[in-house]
Amino acid sequence: MREKKHGVFAVALALIIIAGLAAISLPAQALELCCIAGSYEGFQVNYAKPNCPAPVKEKFTMVIQQKKPCAATVGGTIVDSSGAVNNWTGTLRRGLRRCCLLEGSIITPGGNTVKFKGTICQRLGKWQVKGTWEEIGNTDPCRGSGTWQATQI
Repeated sequence: MREKKHGVFAVALALIIIAGLAAISLPAQALELCCIAGSYEGFQVNYAKPNCPAPVKEKFTMVIQQKKPCAATVGGTIVDSSGAVNNWTGTLRRGLRRCCLLEGSIITPGGNTVKFKGTICQRLGKWQVKGTWEEIGNTDPCRGSGTWQATQI
């Protein structure tokens, strides 16, 4: 009877050790932030609101720079469809399924702050981000918040 207990204990111990080694040997990439630096093309759309014109897709280009390779501190420029250039700053943190969560803000030429956030994931070798934005202090009832998405070019 004592031999059976020792055998069960030995098997359980071996399984615990194997599981521990498997966890330790996870790819380092799974523990790193996403390396998203690059140029992106995208569009944003205002949320539809009553008594307002139908929302229109507005194209933009975005440059994402990481202060150190694959770092949490990010920033860059956004050029809107009219050609206006805005600098932005933000942060990056790990998300689910090898994706990352991006949060940032810009100051508009009118002095309002636009806060944006999104989930950025790699699909077919290119980073793609989808999220929402909100302009703080905008008095136009037909603008002020919406969705956005962009793809690495």
